[in-house]
Amino acid sequence: MNKFFAKTAVASLLLVGAGAALAEAPVADLTVTGKLAVPGCTVAQSAGGTYDFGSISPMLIKPTTNTALTSQTQTWTVSCDAQTFLSFQVIDNQAASSAGSVNTQFGLGNINGTGKIGFYTVSLSNPKVDSATGYVYTAAPGSSLVTGAATATVNKTQNQGWAASSGASAAQKAGQVFAVDMQVTPTLGSTTTMGGPLTTSVPLNGSLTINYSFGL
Repeated sequence: MNKFFAKTAVASLLLVGAGAALAEAPVADLTVTGKLAVPGCTVAQSAGGTYDFGSISPMLIKPTTNTALTSQTQTWTVSCDAQTFLSFQVIDNQAASSAGSVNTQFGLGNINGTGKIGFYTVSLSNPKVDSATGYVYTAAPGSSLVTGAATATVNKTQNQGWAASSGASAAQKAGQVFAVDMQVTPTLGSTTTMGGPLTTSVPLNGSLTINYSFGL
């Protein structure tokens, strides 16, 4: 009799235990976090971004032909806190005063009323991405494939940026630190372009706004 009841008790305990295991099946959550963050970038220039050509002799001004001045070069570096693609466009703040006729020539200011001092160009060379030698490009806004080259001339109607390779159908180059040499070459217009001879000191007044864009 005692033996029978002992077996029954054991069976009851096993059933209760099995029921508790099914009721407490483990549950876990999978959570995805993070954020799409716009990179923070800073711009630095080796000489502050001002290209100072000092006092220029009026004897350089010719009656009917332009005169190119000696170029100056500064290294521009953009440092970002995250990997990104980087490009830029320029706005010529003196566009109406340009004596040039193409989109790579920027205004130097006015003289003798509506006369034009001349124009200048900006060339890109020695491009680097994260200290590695790279390539530069100019391309229509919105282009995903570009033509990479060792040098390029800044164009006011196009995007400029860093490419991953040379040649056509190159991809843009991602990185955190982008560097390039910007060489400025002013060209003085002729006396005719300036609307007459130089009668008083007139400063060169070239100014570009560089608008950088990046992509995640």
